[in-house]
Amino acid sequence: MARTTRRELLDTLTPAVPFLREHGKGEWADALESVLAPGGWTHLREAEGAFTENVPLTIRRSLRDALEEAAAKSSKIQSLSAIVTEGCQRVLDGAWTPPRPAGRTAMASGDSRSVLNVTVDHDVLEQLRERLGSLGSQLGYRVTVSGIAIAYLREKLGVTDEVLASHVKRLAP
Repeated sequence: MARTTRRELLDTLTPAVPFLREHGKGEWADALESVLAPGGWTHLREAEGAFTENVPLTIRRSLRDALEEAAAKSSKIQSLSAIVTEGCQRVLDGAWTPPRPAGRTAMASGDSRSVLNVTVDHDVLEQLRERLGSLGSQLGYRVTVSGIAIAYLREKLGVTDEVLASHVKRLAP
């Protein structure tokens, strides 16, 4: 079955709202209208008890590729989002301390910036954001959600500097 675009889905479902009302199904029409409204899909996630928030990680393409490859090779099939959520929760629990961020380095030839999107449980993310300032003061360096996410992904998936260097070499022209 071909993937339906958002526009096709809206074009198909929008006419159902007045149809449902005409046939005495006002509650169904209201529910469908709610889901079709901008951001309405979040109502479905909240109903499932899994409200997540997108966390875009701007990283080098070589790192993104290394993380995705390591996750695919892992015997435990776990999404990158699940790993990031676990890392955030471990920071909140005091079970893991994010390392001091490495300084900026020059980008290797052939590498480029990329965005890796992960989703994190909304409540966990809110708690973490509230504690970032005090955590940074305690550790003596700036702590960010993206820094936590990237460091935990690298550690959990074993993406060392050596592994990353091999991915950089693959991108070289």
